[in-house]
Amino acid sequence: MINGGTNKCIFFLLFKMYFINTHLSRTWIVLALCFYWFCVVNSQCQVAQTCVHDATVSDCLAGEVLAPNVHIFNCCPACRLPGPTDPGDGTECKPPSSCLPDGSFGPVQCKGDMFTGRCFCSDKDGNRIFGQMWRNEASDMSCACSRRRAEIEASGRKFVTLHCTGNGDYEPLQCDDGLCWCANVKTGQPTVTPVPQEDMKRLPCYSAGVAGEQYLRRCESLVQSMATINQEQAEHGTKFFGNPTTFCAYDGSYGPFQIRNGVAYCTGRDGEILGSWQVISSEMSRMNCNCARDTMIYFPERGMTVTEICLANGNYQPHQNVGDVYYCVDTDGYPIEFLDEWPSDRCASYA
Repeated sequence: MINGGTNKCIFFLLFKMYFINTHLSRTWIVLALCFYWFCVVNSQCQVAQTCVHDATVSDCLAGEVLAPNVHIFNCCPACRLPGPTDPGDGTECKPPSSCLPDGSFGPVQCKGDMFTGRCFCSDKDGNRIFGQMWRNEASDMSCACSRRRAEIEASGRKFVTLHCTGNGDYEPLQCDDGLCWCANVKTGQPTVTPVPQEDMKRLPCYSAGVAGEQYLRRCESLVQSMATINQEQAEHGTKFFGNPTTFCAYDGSYGPFQIRNGVAYCTGRDGEILGSWQVISSEMSRMNCNCARDTMIYFPERGMTVTEICLANGNYQPHQNVGDVYYCVDTDGYPIEFLDEWPSDRCASYA
């Protein structure tokens, strides 16, 4: 017998498949229903390099806790409701998360089904970091580069120039801390003797068409230039508060948000503002722009459409519904539980 909860799950999946990919055949729909019947949707994770706000316990609402190193590339604290699904709160990794023998989170965490599900790179505490793939293409995903870069940044180094591919692997050419080398894309280990960065073009993995004349990419060069300007201003006892704050991703492209004139905007990989998603920078502690980027970039690239609602800051709204099917979603937009009605906190514990 099919119970009410299962009916809602099947209805939700059919709705998603209809709006996301209307050209699916009946065979695929049947397979999807069978898959969803026997499988459980995973849930966990979070996102986001320099801390641009000073959140304290006094900024937290009643019932919230100040969690360290959970926001903006794991550099900044943020207020959140404590809960079993919160990553980075010291909770030991437990199934259905992918866990390592020492109890930490594995580098790859997957969510959703084989049609709209994705796998994300994760740090050891379960926080989402750079790198993702669609679940049905992620069998060889390792996230080795993203995990290593996150570890280096967590140790205190802020300007790390390891370049990762979109799925978290190493790019063939790597430069960091004044040295360059050709790398094994899965392990990052040098395949030739490292050389000084000025000799980068002599390496066999160097390609002018890929790397250009310099290793650093536009976003990284801008961050480096702004750091030099800020240092010179500080040495002269001045500070211009109108300077933009730029965040870069692990592949050297622009990060999911940028700050201009005190306003944080969701941005694409080219640094251009996406839609109208924005918030003043003093209120961006929870901003990740996952919904904005999925809506404008990742889903359209695959010929699909996001059906969930975004908040004004570009995050996924935690409480969603399709008709009388009510459900909570995690920060990546994946359903956590289906309900007859929203809980009193309107799923805030999953935000």
